[in-house]
Amino acid sequence: MKDRTPRQQLLFYLDIIDLKTNELIGHLGDISADGLMILTENLIPSSKIKHISIHLPDFEEFSQKSIEAFVEIRWTKPDINPDLHCIGCRFINIDPDLLPIIKQVEEVLGNSEVIQDNNTPLPAGWN
Repeated sequence: MKDRTPRQQLLFYLDIIDLKTNELIGHLGDISADGLMILTENLIPSSKIKHISIHLPDFEEFSQKSIEAFVEIRWTKPDINPDLHCIGCRFINIDPDLLPIIKQVEEVLGNSEVIQDNNTPLPAGWN
């Protein structure tokens, strides 16, 4: 199994919309070129495929208003906030043109802490 790319924890929780239902799924917790984590009040079963849109803020750094992609739900666990769940997702056949935009999200909205597989921040300089 391929090692997961460390994900960039974000300072802003962006809305994630289910494009099939046009309903809010939750908010973007972290992101990398391989996948993302959704913070949500609702459980989503593992292995489910979702067509999502991540709404980007109106910042000059972003050349588009959203990122649309298909994701596979890989895992679910409780958040520190008992009202929320963390949902781990893997991008499916992501459009290579989206990778620079994902990198921009990491750079513009990211926290300096990088999240590893066990969701423990790496010490500064270890990333």
